[in-house]
Amino acid sequence: MNRPLEDQEARNQIETDLDCSMIVEAAAGTGKTTALLKRIVRVLAEGRAQVEEIVALTFTEKAASEMKLGLRSRLDQARAATEDLKQRRDLEAALADLEKAHISTIHTFCAELLRERPVEAGVDPAFEVMDEAEARRLYSETFGLWLQEKLDDPPEGVRRALRRFSKRGPVEVLRRAGWTLAEWRDFPTAWRRDAFARESQIDSLVEALHAFSDLTCHPKNARDPFYEDTRRARRLSEDVRLAERLQARDYDGLEAEIVRFANDSEGEYKDFREPRQGRGLEYCEGVTRQQVHAAREQLLAGMESFARAADADLAAVLHGELKEPFQRCEETKARAGRLDFLDLLLLVRNLIVQCRDVRADFQRRFKHIFIDEFQDTDPLQVEILLLLAASDPEVSDWRKTTPAPGKLFIVGDPKQAIYRFRRADVSVYREVSQRLKEPETRHVKLTTSFRSVPSIQRAVNAAFAPLMNDDEAALQAAYVPLSPFRPEYAEQPALVALPVAKPYGERRGLTDSAVEKSLPQTVGAFVS
Repeated sequence: MNRPLEDQEARNQIETDLDCSMIVEAAAGTGKTTALLKRIVRVLAEGRAQVEEIVALTFTEKAASEMKLGLRSRLDQARAATEDLKQRRDLEAALADLEKAHISTIHTFCAELLRERPVEAGVDPAFEVMDEAEARRLYSETFGLWLQEKLDDPPEGVRRALRRFSKRGPVEVLRRAGWTLAEWRDFPTAWRRDAFARESQIDSLVEALHAFSDLTCHPKNARDPFYEDTRRARRLSEDVRLAERLQARDYDGLEAEIVRFANDSEGEYKDFREPRQGRGLEYCEGVTRQQVHAAREQLLAGMESFARAADADLAAVLHGELKEPFQRCEETKARAGRLDFLDLLLLVRNLIVQCRDVRADFQRRFKHIFIDEFQDTDPLQVEILLLLAASDPEVSDWRKTTPAPGKLFIVGDPKQAIYRFRRADVSVYREVSQRLKEPETRHVKLTTSFRSVPSIQRAVNAAFAPLMNDDEAALQAAYVPLSPFRPEYAEQPALVALPVAKPYGERRGLTDSAVEKSLPQTVGAFVS
């Protein structure tokens, strides 16, 4: 037998408290989309808005289609159930005009707004929208042509980056970096470049490397574990000495090798980073084991410090250099009358920020704005939506806006945020939640999960409550425990704890990597 809902009061508020904007935090399986649809139906039934004055946005086209189908079904049910003639007429009108409702993704919605106001937005009225794959392909082609031009005389950042080691290859790393910068082109300010004495720091590290090599090259025992695990550092020292007999010091190459040395936790330098201790107080004649370990730690610390500074310096240089392929890509899109997803957001943001009359018109037309999956919203989307929901058309800064009474309805769960996917930023969710205060904006939580039985919920609560600790610095959400609804299932266990077949690494006891490697066979054997 199903039990009463612990969050029933919150569900009632969502459906009936139409004069307050709301932020609803809804855990997995709690029926958040159903709650959102019920509120839309109530808004339409009470004549608070016509269906074309409703905006309902979700994350994917598939989810938007399902939302529209769900709304049609609920409108039909509400129309059949009501005895109020006015409500029935309003619901019938909503059903008849449902295709006029703005139920879509944020990108589709923005494209509609730009087609309405192409002159003010400065776009081709017949523009076409590129999907993400097409936009990436165009950037890759443009980047490839640009890089070919630069290879004869590469600028500093490109020259240094091409020497860096990467499993993907340095060209692919550069291309990805350029694409990432293109995705964040709404932040065009140049990055700060701090003073960085690259060559003198490399000189000092090379001296330290040679000194470590000389200190450790003659152990008492040729099979000393510490000697074996630090062999790669001595080989690097020897390679540098041999190369410099024939040519001047290669600072770009040494920078790349030092950065690899400092960051390589799985490759050639792994053992140097975590060497075995070895036995005996004396490593070799006149040198204690404590001395060689201290020298290794000092060398590694110096290289790690250099790597951090070199990475920051290189990033600042590349930030400027990689603007060129992006600008060429923008020119190609403009000639072809094409816009990508970020263009849609940028142009609409600029339109409603810069054009007071357009902003006021949109605010009048769209009386209720519903946003699903808000935890996966990026900063540009938030700026657009809060400006559209604002009560005062004179305010163009989204952080200073106040939503009109009952106009904004947000549903999300920061615990389910897809971190950084398509610029999603869970810190935006936190900032909006903190800015939109009671009593104008009500904050409610849905905790009753219809998806799983209580024993699974208890296990999930026990596993995640200690980890999701509302750490603002780490952008970690607070954990909201799931509440039970379904009865236990007595026919079979809801939870099975499987032993891991081979949890131990070769040398260091139980390891995460060994457990993960063993899990597929363990689970497959259980299923079989």
